[in-house]
Amino acid sequence: MNPMKPKRTSLADIAESLSISKSTVSFVLNGKGKQFNISQKTQKLILEKAKELNYVPNFFAKGLREGKTQTIGLVLADISNPFYSELSKAIQETLYDQGYSLFIVSTNDDPGMEIKLMRDLILRSVDALIIAPCNGIPELKPVLDETPIPVVWVDRIGDEFADFVGIDNAKEANRLVDLFSQKPKKLGIIHPVLSDVMTIRLRIEGVIKACEAKGIEYEISAISDLKKDAIDVIGKMHKNGIDSFVSLNNRVALTTVGALNELGIAIPQKARVISFDDSDAFAYFAPPITALRQPIKQIGIETVARLMDRLKESTEQRKHLIMECSFIERSSH
Repeated sequence: MNPMKPKRTSLADIAESLSISKSTVSFVLNGKGKQFNISQKTQKLILEKAKELNYVPNFFAKGLREGKTQTIGLVLADISNPFYSELSKAIQETLYDQGYSLFIVSTNDDPGMEIKLMRDLILRSVDALIIAPCNGIPELKPVLDETPIPVVWVDRIGDEFADFVGIDNAKEANRLVDLFSQKPKKLGIIHPVLSDVMTIRLRIEGVIKACEAKGIEYEISAISDLKKDAIDVIGKMHKNGIDSFVSLNNRVALTTVGALNELGIAIPQKARVISFDDSDAFAYFAPPITALRQPIKQIGIETVARLMDRLKESTEQRKHLIMECSFIERSSH
């Protein structure tokens, strides 16, 4: 039989072992010994006993007493997406510099899971929420109405009257059509299977608008991560006269390029490719993949800046901070 896990040391345990009051122990361990005229000798005894008994402060209990926990909840649509991995890293590093810790949850674009995980974070008494939402924004309102904590939306716009930091997906996708080295005869718009995701939907709309304005034929197809399916989709599109592809995220771009290579369709001689979203790996492909790069680190930094203003109870009107993307010109376009 495994031995029982030892009980967590409490303030009462330290007080009882030294035959002094619990409040005296609390004052000393919270750095208020001098303020409450507790002798240096008693303070030293308490600190040594706390170390001896491996006392670990209960920050959540302290946070509930003081009305703050120095923790922020980050609700992401899909942590496996490289965009969100990089974004969460930027947010965590920026919050750490501000003295905050971060709880990260991933909803897998499941509205039911999103509501449950958001409620879990609120019950943990996080001081604020940063949310990259699923598409069911109205369903989130009752959850957010349950708590007065600040909320900043990131990447996907939640509430037009709340703070948001991200890009204009439709506008950025629209300008990609003009960036091919030659005007496409017929353009392939490649999106992931979940095309109803807000950002992907806006990107599709942006590319279509550009094609219609410039008189360019286009075809839209979903592509999965399965190699056989990708080869089938890309092969049919190329046979249909498509000579240029816009892949609407970096995962789809990888699959598109892989399928073209398997089919022996030379890039960019026979088919040109631009990816919406960059990847560090793109520079090492042959040829390197041209891409639109979102300012992910800066989005994270500005998101935290907006949140810090709200935590200070700023009366400034809520605003949307729309950031610009960079065109990384390589060889595939």
